[in-house]
Amino acid sequence: MKTNFIISLPPSSLRIGLVEAQGVTVKPSNSDYLAEIDKDIAPILSPDYVYPDKMQKGIRSLLRTFGFHPSGRSRPASEFLAKDLGNRGSFNPINNVVDINNHISLLYNLPISVIDLDKSGSELSLRVGAPEEKYIFNREGQELTLKNLIVIAKNSDSHKPIGSPVKDSQETKVFENTKNILFVIYTSSTITTECELKEINDRIALLLDKECSPERIKTAIIDS
Repeated sequence: MKTNFIISLPPSSLRIGLVEAQGVTVKPSNSDYLAEIDKDIAPILSPDYVYPDKMQKGIRSLLRTFGFHPSGRSRPASEFLAKDLGNRGSFNPINNVVDINNHISLLYNLPISVIDLDKSGSELSLRVGAPEEKYIFNREGQELTLKNLIVIAKNSDSHKPIGSPVKDSQETKVFENTKNILFVIYTSSTITTECELKEINDRIALLLDKECSPERIKTAIIDS
């Protein structure tokens, strides 16, 4: 794996899946893939759907480990996606890479970051957000407060945060000129086994191979 990903956190139940892809082609998802997504997420759009209690409690508990309060606008990205899907009544396509991210997050109820590695650099760390840290997470300039949140940061002189299980920084989001990417799947050893996380990694890798024509894909699992 080209990316050097360092965990700079106290011991916890955190378990991370990594999928790195080089030389991807970013474009709108084709109709066949969007039909596949619609089929997979149909149960979530059912009036009887209930977000899995085990996953909600497990991920929120993980985010509370270092003092963060995951609720309201600061709830995990996976919960936000499910709520947004219910409000819209249909999947919201962005581009093939982001659609893979959101598709898998909805299916497995796990927050996932996807980062443009040419914008972030390949030296990254996972650490706790500092009291005054924030970043802009959308084009409207809205900010996410990162105090006590698990964050992905540039492992350079700046140590600048660029992603999290809540929302990712606008600075390193994936657009059509993106070529090299990293998916970061956040979970806990109390709710996702290593075998289950490998399955998620492999499914992302297969979708990337099919939809994004990458030159190379690598996967890894890291426990805190």
